[in-house]
Parts: sequence; structure tokens; C-alpha cells
Amino acid sequence: LSCVLSVSADSLHEEFSIVGCSDSDGEEMYALDGEEIWYADFTNKKGVEPQPSFIDHMTYEEGTYDTAEAGQQICKQNLKNHRKLLKDFPVEQDPPSSPIVYSRDNVELGEN
Repeated sequence: LSCVLSVSADSLHEEFSIVGCSDSDGEEMYALDGEEIWYADFTNKKGVEPQPSFIDHMTYEEGTYDTAEAGQQICKQNLKNHRKLLKDFPVEQDPPSSPIVYSRDNVELGEN
């Protein structure tokens, strides 16, 4: 997840993108001011610009989907490498700082 702030002469805008993957799925999405403006549809192998018809349409370059698809391959390889490196890494298990006590019966606020 990355977030980039950019400033224009008129106003402040927030642009962010989300990129992630798993063994079987992936995600790449770009947004501007909290509105999704492009995402990669890996099922249908195309980029989608889900912008309403009443706005001045923003278009991404033609190679954006191909770049997203290549990025997924890198993401999946990195995921595979990290799993291999962390396979025998000991999981740190911290005990609770104080004992936790649960009541046997349901408790209602304001009742004795």
C-alpha cells in the first residue's frame, strides 16, 4: 500500500494505489481523492476505468494493464521467496501482561 500526496495550483489532492497478490489472486488499483479511477481486472485481462459519465474522463496509458500484470508476477515471486525465508523463523509468542478473567454468565451493563 502506498500513498502519495501531490499539490496543484488549485487544490490539494490525494492519490493512492493498492497492489497485492496471493497464490491465486491479485489486486492493482489507483484512486484519486478517495475515488477509484483505474483497476486491473485480471480475470478478463484488461484495465477498467470505473468513472461516471458526468466527469471529465481520465485515461491511463495503454500499457498500464501489461505493467500491472508484470507486477503481479514479481509480487508472486517475492511472496514465494518470503515464505521460503520465513518458513523456519520462530514465531514470538508474548504472554498476556495481566491475567484475563471472563465471567461465566452474560453480563448486562447497569445490572447487578
